[in-house]
Amino acid sequence: MWPFRKQEIREVEQPHKEQDTSVCSEVNQGIGLLNKLLNLKDYDALSQSAFFAAVNLISNSVAEMHWEVKSKQDSDIPVNFYVDHIFDNSLLSQFMMTKNMILDVLLHGNGFAYIERDKAGKPINLVYLPYGQCNIVYNKATGILLYQAPEVSNSLIEPINMIHLRMHAIDGIEGRSIIAFAKNAIKLSGSADKAATEFFNSGMTVKGILSTDSPRLTKEQRESIRSAWSESQVGAGTGIAVLEAGMKFNPISSNSKDSELLETRLFNVQEIARFFNISPVLLGDLSKSSYNSVEQAMIAFTVNCLAPYVINLEQELNKKLILPSDQNKFYIDIIEEDIIKTDKQAQVSYLSTLVDKGIISRNEARKQLGYGPVEGGDELTVSYTDVSQNKVNQEDKNTDQNTENEQE
Repeated sequence: MWPFRKQEIREVEQPHKEQDTSVCSEVNQGIGLLNKLLNLKDYDALSQSAFFAAVNLISNSVAEMHWEVKSKQDSDIPVNFYVDHIFDNSLLSQFMMTKNMILDVLLHGNGFAYIERDKAGKPINLVYLPYGQCNIVYNKATGILLYQAPEVSNSLIEPINMIHLRMHAIDGIEGRSIIAFAKNAIKLSGSADKAATEFFNSGMTVKGILSTDSPRLTKEQRESIRSAWSESQVGAGTGIAVLEAGMKFNPISSNSKDSELLETRLFNVQEIARFFNISPVLLGDLSKSSYNSVEQAMIAFTVNCLAPYVINLEQELNKKLILPSDQNKFYIDIIEEDIIKTDKQAQVSYLSTLVDKGIISRNEARKQLGYGPVEGGDELTVSYTDVSQNKVNQEDKNTDQNTENEQE
C-alpha cells in the first residue's frame, strides 16, 4: 500500500546504521555552528519586535485556516471520514499543531509531525515533534529518505508516516530558516535596540569632554569639576551644568536625533518585513500605508506571503493523510478565506450578486453569514425566477423558432 514497507525498513537500517548516525551528527553540528555564527544569544531574533510580530502573524494566520475534505468527482464524502477525526486523540488542537509546525519552519527551516495509523493504514493521530526531536536521515547515494524520532519510534520512520514541512531547502530535503538569511538585519535591529536602551538608561545624557583655557588643573580641581558635572547629569543636583569661565563642553557622542535612532529602528521594521515578503503595515508601520481597506491588505498578505506555506501544508496533508485508494476521490483543502474579512456592505453586495446570478442558493449565502437554512432556500434563482423555468422558457423559444422556420 505504501512506498516503504516494514521489511524494507529493517533491511535499510543495518547496512546504513553507521552512515545514518554520522549524518544525524553532522546535521546537529551544523545547527550548532549556525547558531554560533549568528550569535543569537546576543541578538535573539524573537526579541526583535518586528521579527516576533512577523513570525507570530504568519503562524497564527495559517493556523486559523481550517482543513476541509472535498470531493474530486462530486461524490458524497463518507460520514465520519478518517481525516475529520485526526485530532480526536491528539494532545494539540488543529490550531496549535499547525501554529507550532509553521513556527518551526520559520525559525528552524523544518517542521515535523508523526502520523499514527491503525492496522488498515488509516491515520488516527498526529503527534507534533518539537525542534530537535526529529532528525533527517538521507542517503544521497541511494536516494533513501528516513526519519529518526526516538520519542515516537524505536526504528527509522518512513516518509509516508511523517509530515515534513520545509522551506528554502537547497537539496529539497532539509529546509533553512529565514534567520539564516536575515542575520544581518537581526543584528542591526538588535544593535539599535541596545543603543536605545543604553541611551535612555543613562538618563539621555550626552558623553563628552570638558576643556579649559587654564594651562593646568590640580587633581582636586579635576575631581571637583567631574563630581559637579556628574551630579547635574544624573539628577542629583539641579540637572543644569554650570561651567566655570573659560570652560567648554565638547560632545563625543551623538544624541538620538543626530544618530537617526528612530529612523534606523523604523528602517529595521521595513527590512525584516522584506525577508518575510510581508507589508510593513501589518507589522505596525503605518508611515507608508497604501491600502484602502483591511480586506485589500489581507488579500495581498495571503497571496504574497502565506500562499507558499499553505500550499506546502496542503500537499503534505494530501500526500500522506489521504489513503492511496482515496487519492482520486478526495482531497484536503485549506480555506484561505477564513482570514480574509470583508466589511458588511461589500459582503452583502458580493453575496447578493451570487444569489441573483444563480451561482449560489440563499441557504449557501446564509451559511457564509452564520445563519441557519430556511425552507425553499436551496433552489437556485436568477432575477427572482426559478432556474428550471428558465430552461422551460428556453425550450419554448427554440420551439417557436423552429415553427417560424417551417412556415417560411
